[in-house]
Amino acid sequence: MLNLTETHKTVKNIKERKAFTVSIADSNHVKEADYFGVVSGNNTPDKFAKSGLSYSKSVNVDAPIINEFPVCLECEFIEYGECGVIGKVVNVTADESVMNGDNVDISKVSAIAFDPYTHGYYKVTERVGNAFKDGFELK
Repeated sequence: MLNLTETHKTVKNIKERKAFTVSIADSNHVKEADYFGVVSGNNTPDKFAKSGLSYSKSVNVDAPIINEFPVCLECEFIEYGECGVIGKVVNVTADESVMNGDNVDISKVSAIAFDPYTHGYYKVTERVGNAFKDGFELK
């Protein structure tokens, strides 16, 4: 799910193409990732050219993959609702540098996360728990 209002050009593109990608930005590309968020495609026709990043067309869906970002989720559009865009992940691409065998190693991705309280970006690197397991200790 992407929490985007219909005023975003991204939503218009997703509805037209019936697909989207979610590229995971890393700490080496904070400025470029932030640029994509602060500049509207409604007013800036070619955000990619100004960002200095490049893209390739996804093989699986009709949407771009940002070449410089290490991980990308390729998604089919399902619907747009109150919460935003809902899609289904149909493929994941990852740079070889962030792989550990057949799996993405999040500690190698150097992914960034936005903190809305401090308006800061932080690296996501350390595992702190086990999904769908740790909570059972409270049952």
